[in-house]
Amino acid sequence: MPNVESYIEGVSLIDEQQLTTSLDNDIQTSLESIAELVLNIFDTTALSIVANLPQRIIELYKFGSKITVAKEQLPNDVFSESIIESNPKIFRVISPIILPSGLKFGWFIFDRSSDSLLTEKEQSILNSLQKNFVNQLVQRKKQLEKINSSKFHSTIFEQNKEDEIEKDHLLKKLQKVSDELDEFTSIASHDLKSPLNAIKRLLEWIYDDCKDLLPQEHLENFQLVLSRANRMQVLLEDLLSYSRINSCDSTRANISLESIYQDVEQILEVPQTVTVDIHANNEVLDIPLIPFKTVFQNLISNAIKHNNKEHPVIDISLIRSNQYYIIEIKDNGPGIDPKYFSLIFKLFQTLQSRDDVEGSGIGLCIANKLIINYSGKIEVASDGKLGSTFTIYWPKF
Repeated sequence: MPNVESYIEGVSLIDEQQLTTSLDNDIQTSLESIAELVLNIFDTTALSIVANLPQRIIELYKFGSKITVAKEQLPNDVFSESIIESNPKIFRVISPIILPSGLKFGWFIFDRSSDSLLTEKEQSILNSLQKNFVNQLVQRKKQLEKINSSKFHSTIFEQNKEDEIEKDHLLKKLQKVSDELDEFTSIASHDLKSPLNAIKRLLEWIYDDCKDLLPQEHLENFQLVLSRANRMQVLLEDLLSYSRINSCDSTRANISLESIYQDVEQILEVPQTVTVDIHANNEVLDIPLIPFKTVFQNLISNAIKHNNKEHPVIDISLIRSNQYYIIEIKDNGPGIDPKYFSLIFKLFQTLQSRDDVEGSGIGLCIANKLIINYSGKIEVASDGKLGSTFTIYWPKF
């Protein structure tokens, strides 16, 4: 909402009784020119041009003796002229300055020596001077707004530019840290594999050489050590897989769930006791093959590994959707207590002892991270008693 202050550069309070203001140079020059014309044309002895501020009126220009008029005595929008002295006659003219928006900017107030009121022609001249001043006020305000807008947009542009530079710097820094971490994980896992394989071979040789000499208790200890070495090997392989998630080959392929499962079945060496039913009607999926296959494999492996039934059953269904390939993987295992839903997708989390079920606790974490990387999501449903259902939402585009 426009106000008088928006046409004046600055207003400040000197004390409780006095305000001071500063005007744009062009407006100040215009005031002085108009004041000079008023003085010459109307035989003025005193002149005051005041602005109508909410606090009080403030004098923008004055000439001659001080003109004191209370704000209440100033007419809102009506021209007035009255005699303030009789001998000699002094007339006081008060002319409101009204902007095109209807805003009452202020007043021209001047005293003049004359025998009569302003003539119609003189009033017309005064109106012209005021209109000229009003036009200059409005035009100058538009210019200032344009300049300020340009400065504002320039500032915003520079700020955005700085923000983009800072953002780019942070992203590069973050990428560097991520690359260094991936490199460290890969090197550490790789460098640990060689000595671990050597330890495994040495233990196997010792076991083969001594199995007929050692008592059963010692042989069981050997088997326990070998089991721990195998677990360590699985953990290192899974760590390597986890470190390579962000650089996973994203080449897309058109393939059915049935075909993907045939490959997974061979990799996992699915036992004969496990029944896997796929309900997908050989529908072709357009997917990044390796990431999707990794997720699919880890979820099926999890369903088999943690199943406590003599004959595990896994149902895999493809549900129609416009936005996603929705795949449900349902098993008849022991289920998962809902209170553990938030834990199962975290790194190294297992709900059973590793002595009971071999696993690194990384498989579901890898699956979840890959799905998120491709803007999908995964949900789990279970009552903790009658199996579990993992639902993958994999975006089609």
